[in-house]
Amino acid sequence: MTINEGNKNRRIWIGLGAAALFCLCAVVVAGYLFMQMGRQFQEGVKTDPEGASEAAHAIADYELPPGYQERMAMSFLVYSFVMIGPDSPGTTTGPLIMLAQFDPMGTSQEQMEQQIRRSFEQQSGRRGMNMQLVKVEKMTLRGEEVEVTTYEGTDESGVVIRQLIISFPGKDGTAMLMIMGLAEAWDQDAIDDFIKSIR
Repeated sequence: MTINEGNKNRRIWIGLGAAALFCLCAVVVAGYLFMQMGRQFQEGVKTDPEGASEAAHAIADYELPPGYQERMAMSFLVYSFVMIGPDSPGTTTGPLIMLAQFDPMGTSQEQMEQQIRRSFEQQSGRRGMNMQLVKVEKMTLRGEEVEVTTYEGTDESGVVIRQLIISFPGKDGTAMLMIMGLAEAWDQDAIDDFIKSIR
C-alpha cells in the first residue's frame, strides 16, 4: 500500500467517524427535544377549574354563562385552548364553548378552526358532521369589528347540531371562540350575553 492510499483510507475512516458522530449527536438532540416537548405538553394541560380559568383569562376576560365553568385547558407551542361547559358532569344538553388563541406566525386561522372543530368532535363524540353555513353577522368584539358565523349540520343519528365561530383579537394573539351544541337546546340569549361579556 502506498502512502497516498494509506492517507486516502485514513481520510475515509475519519469521514465515516465524523458522520457517525454527527448522527449520534442528532439522535441525542432529537431525543432531548422530544422529551422537552412531552414535558411541555404535560405541563400545558390543566384539568382543574382554577388552572383552566387562569388559562382562559390569559386569552380574554369574560363572564361565564350561568351553570358553566372552565373544564380543561391545553397550551402547546403556537396555540392554547380552553374548554368551557356545564358545571354538572351529567349535563349534556348545553352547548360546549371553546376559547382558543394562536400565534398567526405559526398557523393559519383556517388550520386553527379545523383543529378546534376536531377537538370539539372528540369531546362531544360527534364525528364527521357536514356543517353548512347558515348566516354571517357583524359585531364589535374587543374594539374590532368581527364576523359571527353560524353553521348547522346533522350527526350520524340525525340530530341537528349548531356551531358558532368568531375570530377576534385576544390578549396575546388571534383568538377564536367556537360554541357548539344541539340546535333544540340552543339558548341564543345566553350565548349573546356571553359573547358581549368578552373584553
